[in-house]
Amino acid sequence: MMDQKPISIIRLDAAVGGGNPTFTFPHTYIPHPDTPKSDPAVISALQSVSADVVITTRVPITAGVLAACPSLKLVAVWAIGSDHIDLAACKEKGVRVCNIPAASNEAVAEHAISLYFSLRRRIVYLHELTRAGKEWVSRGSLAGEFGGKIPGTAREEVLSVFGAGELGNRVANIGRALGMEVIFAERKGVPASEVREGRTEFTEAIRISTVLVLTLPLAPSTLNLISTPELDLMRPDALLINVARGGIVDEDALVEALKAGKLGGVATDVFAVEPADKDNVLVKAAGEDWSRGRLVLTPHLAWFAQSSIKKLERVTEENIEGWLKGDLRNVVL
Repeated sequence: MMDQKPISIIRLDAAVGGGNPTFTFPHTYIPHPDTPKSDPAVISALQSVSADVVITTRVPITAGVLAACPSLKLVAVWAIGSDHIDLAACKEKGVRVCNIPAASNEAVAEHAISLYFSLRRRIVYLHELTRAGKEWVSRGSLAGEFGGKIPGTAREEVLSVFGAGELGNRVANIGRALGMEVIFAERKGVPASEVREGRTEFTEAIRISTVLVLTLPLAPSTLNLISTPELDLMRPDALLINVARGGIVDEDALVEALKAGKLGGVATDVFAVEPADKDNVLVKAAGEDWSRGRLVLTPHLAWFAQSSIKKLERVTEENIEGWLKGDLRNVVL
């Protein structure tokens, strides 16, 4: 257990993560609402109070930050994903890392299904056409905006979930409740003879699914997991929905495949670089005439819900107080 001097806690990008934890031990807590994702900005914040603990949602903690802030002892991730933390450097410096597993699964799963309906029913695009007050009047019907096809209903879908953790299972449960056939994809590269019970071989899952939902973490093994070879396998009516992490899907390849009609639609809440600006390839594509409701974007807010905030606060409090007592929970490192 550490000594009794007040523990100095810095909260980065507090406006992004929402909420504010409270602690029962002697401490100082300074939230920084908007923190630039740069080493100088992070170092300045941490050095200003010789921080013992940093809480971060998406601001990177790099080797440079760790080298410049020797007082730092714990990185508490205000999320599940820790891909923005240099874990090797943390290990070298003896800095512990914890996260919040399943922090927002309810909200993210519901958001994924919302994106499914937005795509299959062209809701966002039809809203814009209706709001303009011209096309419906001049054409009499906007049924032609479904590409000359009649959309099916949920019970006709084959939903493939990539990532069989708690979030993936929640998405699967909602899919089943809607009448979808649900399968879980095996990891990429696993031979057909070694596919686990209850899983479908990776490429076969891509080939047969009408809805593909990504719920897996970003790691070296999942970077560009979906790129041109995988997109070429998809059904022309397939919908790809990413509520996992940017970088899992090759964004350039995705836009080319969607434009070529190799899949029916794409929805994503996450981007390779965030915030996504006007130069992002997906943002640009969504504004082009050819996309016509087949590309739906949301700004990494699938997690945002009252239940999520409450859990983030509670588990962060438990993680830091556990660390202080020598019993760190939800250990990443």
